[in-house]
This record gives sequence, structure tokens and C-alpha cells, in this order.
Amino acid sequence: MAPYLPSQNRVAERMNCTLVELARAMLMASELLEFLWEATVAHAVYLRNMSYTKPRAKTTPYQIWHGRKPNVSHLREFGAPVWVLLQGQRIQRKMLPKSQRRAYVSYDEGSKSVKYYNVATKNILISRNFHFLSPAETTLPEEIAIKPDTPLQGEYSPQCEGEQEDGTHNTTSKNKLNNSRKWKVETDIDPREPRRTRGICRNYRYLANPFPDKKEAGMLVITKEKAFAVIPGNDCHSLKEAHKSPEWPEWECAIQTKLEQLCQMGTWKLVKKPAGAIPINNKWVFTKKRNKEGVLTKYKARLIAKGCTQRLGHDYIETHSPVVCLETIRAILAIAPTRKLLIQQMDVKGAYLNGTLKECVYMQQPEGFADGTGQVCLLIKTLYGLKQARREWNIEFDTKLRRRGYAHLRSDPCAYIWCIGDDFAIITVWVDDLLLFATTIRLMNKMKSDIRAEWEVTDLGEPSKIVGIEITMSRDSIAISQSKYIKSILKKEGLEQANPVAMPLDPHTPLVPNPEGNIGDRSNSFARLLGELQFIANATQPDIAYAVNRLVSYTANPSLQHVGALKRIL
Repeated sequence: MAPYLPSQNRVAERMNCTLVELARAMLMASELLEFLWEATVAHAVYLRNMSYTKPRAKTTPYQIWHGRKPNVSHLREFGAPVWVLLQGQRIQRKMLPKSQRRAYVSYDEGSKSVKYYNVATKNILISRNFHFLSPAETTLPEEIAIKPDTPLQGEYSPQCEGEQEDGTHNTTSKNKLNNSRKWKVETDIDPREPRRTRGICRNYRYLANPFPDKKEAGMLVITKEKAFAVIPGNDCHSLKEAHKSPEWPEWECAIQTKLEQLCQMGTWKLVKKPAGAIPINNKWVFTKKRNKEGVLTKYKARLIAKGCTQRLGHDYIETHSPVVCLETIRAILAIAPTRKLLIQQMDVKGAYLNGTLKECVYMQQPEGFADGTGQVCLLIKTLYGLKQARREWNIEFDTKLRRRGYAHLRSDPCAYIWCIGDDFAIITVWVDDLLLFATTIRLMNKMKSDIRAEWEVTDLGEPSKIVGIEITMSRDSIAISQSKYIKSILKKEGLEQANPVAMPLDPHTPLVPNPEGNIGDRSNSFARLLGELQFIANATQPDIAYAVNRLVSYTANPSLQHVGALKRIL
């Protein structure tokens, strides 16, 4: 056989085609993810070895090889739910289930075990202690993929009290007896997880779960007093709070403006809910836009889709989307005074609404503004909160700018340049915030006209603030700072009256790990503050970068010494 000509090896290629078709059918029927193709093909080979073939209609390959007929009583449908006994757990809780539901992948004949897909680790594991439901207890397999898990007591439900969709509310013991022949749906519990969280904690074990939960799985909620403090003049955190706020007329006007914009852009169309579809929920987010001096300029309402309930491989695939590097912004601002560059700022209205969805995504009608028909929104355009929204907007922006002759810099995919002779124009993009640099007024006007021709934008004139960085421009220099952001952190931590120090770290006090057995700061405040300081170091304060990076290594178990060093940096 000649090399690189697989068509000449007919028998092997025909078998490869057969196995691939079997694997594809099993993946589609089980609704598992594509990266499990290797285990799927191995299971297809296992089944083929136990099946009759055309040349030998009365024997199987297994029987020819082993000299005995195969036992097929252990075979199950690929992707069927299998309950695996919990073993080797560090913490055993008597009231938790003794098994977890997994997805059956294959059978290991040598050890008489099953191979199953573990959602928590995204690995294929083996266990001898397993149990399948008997055929008498089963219904159609399709019900497994769409029937939601029953939330545990204390778990968060996205619906308000008294509002439950058909088929999802909790049943009484009598109803459970009547439905005993249906699949029993249990919640996948990890005994190693802590039972309490501070604030709202998303459970990312439910990503890529072959048995999805219709409700927001893994969301725990505490009282509002612990989650946040509502300070007069601050943003509202929910539609209910906005209703009670004395500024409700302004918020209501902002909501109506947003709904009109969504309608004009054709973001969705109302359709009857398809059988088996799981619409995602949404919420309103309210913000007050302020200028560099902190003066209120605009009330803004935004409808956010709860993308945390999206399922990888079902209603989204890719999520990566670049933004302009802070180093790029600083570099261009540094050369702007020497080259006498003109600088302007623009904001794209409803940037994410310009992206077109490639996946089929259903969403509930906007919170508080449903028409009562029971219809759902079939999303046509991307919406804030969707996992792929930023990516689709970036693709849309990149495609249209390239079509108009702009090319992105090799060092930064979100910085676009247009050159004509010695003159040039640069556009930097951070989601929907645009900074425009040009050597001449003609090029600046050309950039603005190109952008206005494609999207609805707001011309903000000379920039005063971008990505939380305050910009102060003079005739011969440009200064950047984050004084407002830093003061807000100090106020939140109660360090407004703290005395300043000359060095971020104390040179006479070496940092050491927290001794084993000592319980350090287990809250999220240490990691949150480190993240805020890391952003400040990357943006405007490189002098604290070393100190911040030293403390990052102690994030897992910080001691009181580390907390004190962190406050010293502040």
C-alpha cells in the first residue's frame, strides 16, 4: 500500500468509519461533550467485539478469541446514569447521600468495574461499587437529560417565593409514591465542599454536567445584611430595591430606554417554549455613571442574562475574547505629547447587542416585565451575561474594522492602526470603550465617521477616565492615576485615617508561611484585596508590584502577618 493513501486499506478504513459513526451517534444521544470521543470510540469497539458480523453470522469476535460466548447482561446504554459509592472521603457526613450519580461510559471486564465520567474532576474514573436502576424503574432516556435535579435544603433558587414553573416544584410524599417508576433525580454532592459560603458562591462543578439542573445549581445565598450594605446614593442591587428607592422614576426611565433599545436591535423574538428547552433567567443591574470628579451624570439599567446556567457544548462553545492591554494604553499615552497626538474617547451603546448568536439560546422574559403569555425569548443577538457575548462582539468589531482597512498591531489584537504617509490613527478597544489617537484632525474625523457608520456611539470628547484609570491632560504632558479607586478601597476597609509608610513591605519583617495547624484568614477578603491591588499595580502603580506578588504565594492559607502586610501596602 502506498503511503498517505488510506483509501487503499479498505477493511481498516471501513471499520474506522463504522466506529466513528457509532461514537458520533452515542455522543449525540447521551448529550455528553465532544472531548469524551476517545472513551466513546473505545466503548464502540467493545460493543462491536460482542456483536455478530456478516462473514461469521453465528459467532462474535469475542467468542472466536476467547472460545466462549460473551455475557452481555452487564451492558448499559452509553451515558446512562450510574450511582457510584462514595469512598475514601476525608470528611464523612452521616446525613449526606452515600453515592453520587455519574454518567456511564464503559465496562472494564478485567476488574468487573464500570468506567464513569466524573463532572467534578472532568475525568473518567473506575469503580467496582456501582448500581444501575432496574428496567422497571426507568422511563424514556430523554427525560434524564432535561429533568432538573432537586435542590438541597438551603440551596438558592432563582425564582421568587410562590413562583414555580410547571414540572419543577417540590412534590409531597404522596406524589413521590405515585411517581416511583420515574428516574429518581439526586443532586451531585461533593462532601469535601464547605457547607457555608461568604456572599454568593457559584458552584462550577455544574459546568459540562450531563444531567443539568434547570435552576441555578450550586448557588447559596445569605441575608442581604451579610451580602452587601445598601448605602444611600449607591447603586441598587435588584429590581425590588430599585422599586423602593426614592430614585425609582429615574431607574424606571432607564429601564424603558433599555427595553426600547433591545426591541429596536431585534435582540430576541417571543416563541412558544419548545419541549425539553431550559430557558435561562435574567436580572436587572443598575449603575450610576459618574465623571472623574464623582458627579452623577447618568442612571443606567442593563438587562443581564444569567449565563452561569449555560451548558458547555449545548448553548455555548468558545468564550475567549481579548481586550486592549494596559501596557498598550500607557505606551500610546506616553508618546502622545511628543507626537502632539489628538486624543478622543467614544463609547459604543449596547456593544454586546451587536453580536449575532450562533447557538440556540432561550431566555425567560425580562424580570418584572413579562406579558403573561408564558412565551420565552429566543435570543438572536448576544446579551450581557451570556458566556459568548464578549467574544461575538469582538468578532463583530474586528470584522468591520478590518473591512474598512484598519489592521491590528502585532503586539496587541485590540489596538488598530491606519497609516497614510507619516500620519496615522490608532483605535484601542476595551469591550465598548474606545480611545482614538490621530496625528491630524482629518484622520480623527475619519475614524469617528467610520465608527458611527457601523454602530451607535456616544462621543465623549477628550478622555477623563478609561477602565478605572483617571487621565489628566495638559498641553505638554499626560498624567494617569487611580486616586478615586484607591480611596474607595481604603474607605471600604476602614483605613481612611491610616498613616502612610515609605515602603510597601517592611524590610525588617520577613514573610513566612502560616505554620501548619494554624487557622488563617479563610474569608475571601484577602484574595479580593490582592486582586484589587494587582490591578492597581498593573495599571498605574508598578512600585507595589513586587510586594503584591510576594503576598500572592500565601493566598491559600494567609496568616495575620500576611493580612497586616497587605494592609501596609494599602
